[in-house]
Order: sequence, then structure tokens, then C-alpha cells
Amino acid sequence: MDNNVTYMSIKQTAQKTGIAESCIRKLVKDGGVPGVYVGVKYMVNVPLFIEQLNKTSQKGGVLV
Repeated sequence: MDNNVTYMSIKQTAQKTGIAESCIRKLVKDGGVPGVYVGVKYMVNVPLFIEQLNKTSQKGGVLV
């Protein structure tokens, strides 16, 4: 098990990444954010999400 994995709420992820909550929520709905549902709350795998953002930006791609 990777002890460096940090799961955060969408709100916390938005604060950490600077990406609007509404954008992250849309990406979650579209299946584009790594994470899991804990009850009704979605918890984002932040290190994996940031890695995904970095890969997308290196390609000049668009998330939404």
C-alpha cells in the first residue's frame, strides 16, 4: 500500500490545485478524476490527479 496517497474532498482538491470546484465536479461526473466515493462524498486521489494534470498540460491537451 502506498502511504503517499492523499485523498481529499473536491473542495480541498480545488484549493490545493487552483482548479474551480465546478470544473472538478464536472470531471468527476465524466469519469476524469481518479478517486473513490465514500458514502455520497467523492474523495480525490490528489497525487494521481496532479500527475494526470501534468501529463495533460505537457501534451497541450484540454481536460474539459
